[in-house]
Amino acid sequence: MKRVQGGFTLVEVIVVAGIIAILAGILVPLILKEIDEARITRAYADVRSISNAMIILKKDTGKWPDLDGACSPTVTFLYGNGNLPGNLGPAGFDQTTSVFIDDYLAIDAAGCYGARWKGPYLASVSPDPWGNAYVVNASGFSASGPVWIISAGPDGRIDTNAASTSFLGDDTGIRQK
Repeated sequence: MKRVQGGFTLVEVIVVAGIIAILAGILVPLILKEIDEARITRAYADVRSISNAMIILKKDTGKWPDLDGACSPTVTFLYGNGNLPGNLGPAGFDQTTSVFIDDYLAIDAAGCYGARWKGPYLASVSPDPWGNAYVVNASGFSASGPVWIISAGPDGRIDTNAASTSFLGDDTGIRQK
């Protein structure tokens, strides 16, 4: 009596494994590219939210978020949650008077805005998609230079100069003023 055995030959298994490897080689880079694009899109949406919150704060109070504890416009640098990006000093970001962004947008920490503060304007500024803090060169609010709200991007370092007129490197952000 002859037995019929079902199953796959070694050649069939190797062919199927080869096809799966080829498909994975094609699809994985496409999926990773989409993940990177999603992170960039989220970072841009976050800086837009921070920008809009600052504009509403200015509209309500008549002042930008650059007031120190004595309610004078001397704050030079704002930062959100997360790791501070590298290259801030060489990129022209003056960190002399650094304040947490949430102290203006989530609460009126210094009490400088009084009854005109109608916040919270933003619940909290979370880290960017790469775990870094969003940063703002607040010194530009009281000077004639630009004000940038920036995510350092995947490399974790600021490439855009605080006084420049356009973004450099992989930074993502908005020019507020």
